[in-house]
Amino acid sequence: METIGVKQARTFLAVAEHQSVTKAARAINRSQTSVTKSIQELEKALGVELFDRSTKGVTLNAYGDCLSKGAKQAQRIFREAQQLVPPAIINESPGVARFFEMDVSDKWLDAFLATAEVHNVPSAARQLGVSTAAVSALLRKLEDTLHTSLFERTPIATVPTSFARSLTNHIKLARKELRHACDELQSMQGEQRGRVVVGSLPFMRTRILPHAIAELRSEFPLVDIATMEGPYEDLVTALRCGDIDMILGALRETGEQEELAEEMLLEEELSIIVSSKNALAKKSRVSWKALMKYQWILPPCNTPTRKLFEDLLASRALPAPEHVVESSSLVVVRGLLMETDYITILSRHQIHYDELSGQLTALPIELPETRRPIGITTRANSSLSPAAKLMANYLRDATQHLS
Repeated sequence: METIGVKQARTFLAVAEHQSVTKAARAINRSQTSVTKSIQELEKALGVELFDRSTKGVTLNAYGDCLSKGAKQAQRIFREAQQLVPPAIINESPGVARFFEMDVSDKWLDAFLATAEVHNVPSAARQLGVSTAAVSALLRKLEDTLHTSLFERTPIATVPTSFARSLTNHIKLARKELRHACDELQSMQGEQRGRVVVGSLPFMRTRILPHAIAELRSEFPLVDIATMEGPYEDLVTALRCGDIDMILGALRETGEQEELAEEMLLEEELSIIVSSKNALAKKSRVSWKALMKYQWILPPCNTPTRKLFEDLLASRALPAPEHVVESSSLVVVRGLLMETDYITILSRHQIHYDELSGQLTALPIELPETRRPIGITTRANSSLSPAAKLMANYLRDATQHLS
């Protein structure tokens, strides 16, 4: 079982809190029979009992306590999402309040998240394997419950409102916490499963991340791993809503994002990189005056590496090169370097295998002012899943082994 439903988690938490099926049923306005059935189905799906039962009631055992932590995190996230709605609407509609207490069908949430992702009801229906009419009906029920429109509907798209986009992030993050709890419970039973998604920035993609993935999978073949590449801002957005578990790469070290936690693995200095066929590669000393006569390949404007390069030139009173090629693609940069006499600024980690094969080389110029902290960025207010914890450990080991 990969996860449990939001409504199922609500029932479980009610029984855990009241230590009684009867009292829990009364608290969440459900029949005792339906609560009992829900708990039995949950325990069957998970393959463990979650409660110790006695004539006095029920109490969480070790497995139940493990699941409770994730379920409470999901509950906290749903309650935080309530702040997105004006208090007047909540007071007027019991349905709105129930939604933010996780009293909501997971089918409604599936339809909402799928439509918010693809901006198209028929496409969402195909993704879920149901009819377009079914998705439309589920969306109407959710909108009626929340007393608000969640999408702006046009002839060509169904676009989520700003409220819907914020709500999407909370729901995805809450569900992520429930999945983490189920993964943790499986690990307690001696079976290491789960899925980890790593957002990777350029500095660590060539050596450290692949090495960590290979080592982890060799020992835990049932753990699924995915990587996501993109600009830092896009990866942070994905991290906040739970689409990825961590970001690996250059740290920003900003105090403005308190919801993020950073762990430094190493410091990396940039280098001037050229083809081994470039005339500069044969020199034991290279001046900046000589460098400025060449064509440059640079990262896009407003990226950290570009700013470091520009500061580096300013500190030496050198003009910025004109008519540069801008690219954030290592594949494109490597191809240009091998085909031309262009030069660029990169981490040597990124060209490790090209140096080994003798195709690219770093010039003998030290750039200490370009040293940057490289490491792992995670959500500060959320614990890592067992699979993500494993990945973080293997990344630490890979860094020590390869750096």
